[in-house]
Amino acid sequence: MNIVLFAAEGLEAQVLRGTLHLHERVDGPWVIHQGQVGRYTAVLLETGVGKVAAAAAVAYARQRFNPRQGLWVGVAGALNPELKPLDLIVAQDAVQYDVDITAFGRAPGELASGERFVSADAVLTARVLRVAVGLGLVVRPGRIATADRFLADPTEAARIREMFAADAVDMEGAAALWSAKRMGLPLALIRAITDSAGSQAPADFSAFLQIASEHLAALVTKVLEG
Repeated sequence: MNIVLFAAEGLEAQVLRGTLHLHERVDGPWVIHQGQVGRYTAVLLETGVGKVAAAAAVAYARQRFNPRQGLWVGVAGALNPELKPLDLIVAQDAVQYDVDITAFGRAPGELASGERFVSADAVLTARVLRVAVGLGLVVRPGRIATADRFLADPTEAARIREMFAADAVDMEGAAALWSAKRMGLPLALIRAITDSAGSQAPADFSAFLQIASEHLAALVTKVLEG
């Protein structure tokens, strides 16, 4: 059974690759590794940052590897004040908050296709949540707001939280879910909080990236081995 894993940042992918022993390099337009984890043949793509990279990587992986399901793993900035660094959030859905065609009567974040909040796969998401709880991790379901920029403005963060009822921000999630839905790939979106999407976000991000990636790798390992 094939499963595809996605990570945008090099460090995220490196920690996953080492933890899961995905040492076989695969030729392709991204950095790709694969290996056997439990009953799965797991393929890991280091996608790069941003919505275009995310959507393209999901479509490519679906066409080339024909996986049964996928996990997008990475970090995010908190919008929900209850979220603390290293907490996990498993997305129920996500929105592209930088999409704006409101001049044509659309809601903020609504796409031309009429979609606004794009859902993650419910079955896979529930499974990830169960495993995380079983590991004793601090985890909650929630909503991710996605844009092609690193959010480090507390005023803007508060506006996005209010407008979209979002719990965290990232730079890939909504686009990845949108592409997965189009390609018929069940996808779960898992994020570890590294910062509070405010003025200290860049420093906090760097400080927590390594350990957040380790927590995510442990969770993915348990999901695949379970």
